[in-house]
Amino acid sequence: MRTKTAFFNRTRFIIGNGGNTRFWEDTWLGPQPLALQYPQLYNIAQRKQTSVATVLRHIPLNIQFRRALFGNRWVSWLHLVRRLMDINLSDLPDTIRWKLTTNGTFSVKSMYEHIINTLPIPKSMHIWKVKVPLKIKIFMWFVHKGVILTKDNLAKRNWKGNKRCSFCQTHETIKHLFLECPMAKLLWRSLQISFNIEPPTSIHMLFGTWLNGVNVLFAKLIRVGTCAMRWAIWNCRNDLAFNRLNYINFLQVIFRATASIRTWSLLTPMETREPLVTGCVRWEMVAQVIFNRYGWRHANRIGL
Repeated sequence: MRTKTAFFNRTRFIIGNGGNTRFWEDTWLGPQPLALQYPQLYNIAQRKQTSVATVLRHIPLNIQFRRALFGNRWVSWLHLVRRLMDINLSDLPDTIRWKLTTNGTFSVKSMYEHIINTLPIPKSMHIWKVKVPLKIKIFMWFVHKGVILTKDNLAKRNWKGNKRCSFCQTHETIKHLFLECPMAKLLWRSLQISFNIEPPTSIHMLFGTWLNGVNVLFAKLIRVGTCAMRWAIWNCRNDLAFNRLNYINFLQVIFRATASIRTWSLLTPMETREPLVTGCVRWEMVAQVIFNRYGWRHANRIGL
């Protein structure tokens, strides 16, 4: 029923004989159904599912109300009647027009984009356009929706395990794991040094306005890289939480990410493969410099 309602809310009926169009609940006179334009009248109408033909083929208009029309209801009724006087029925059948496309023909794409654009969260269409494997796109969508199984979400399902972050022992949430954890902050800082990109400050920003104003091609490459970084964080976190791994350092996460980027680069056009690989080298070099300053060795990247 919800799907049917969502569909008809995005259609407009072109009146012919009026037999297949609901008078109150279909959009045929004005930008919305009459039920929304005249809610006071709709609420007291006796037959809410009546057709346009049933109403207009009779004089006076074939509408009955459960209460008398006084005050604002009477004013609304007079306004509606004046509009109905301009409607002429014909012998042709009613037709339906999809409001979201220029040719009036329904498409799944137009409905999907409209639903996403009207949600209170950013639409993040780039999630589906970024050149990474489908399972990574789906994972990023789950991150965006806030439904991946971080420990706070596991707790909502009566999970009894340790709810602290595997990297820093703070309460684990999606925002903490990917943005606020010291491990995540260091990873974002290394990206900032490597590519002069300010880190996002929230999940909303990450999937919304974060790369606004950045060169389009560069933004596409950065999204591939940050998808790889979040995927690497997630896999390393799972190793620590569930696979009995005791320790993972910053450099291991980066080399997991760059290994993914090099593999995913095969999904991109030839002209973007080289920038992705070059970006991996730059990121790895910056990370090694950071680690060498704190006494880390190059071999630590493989976790042996």
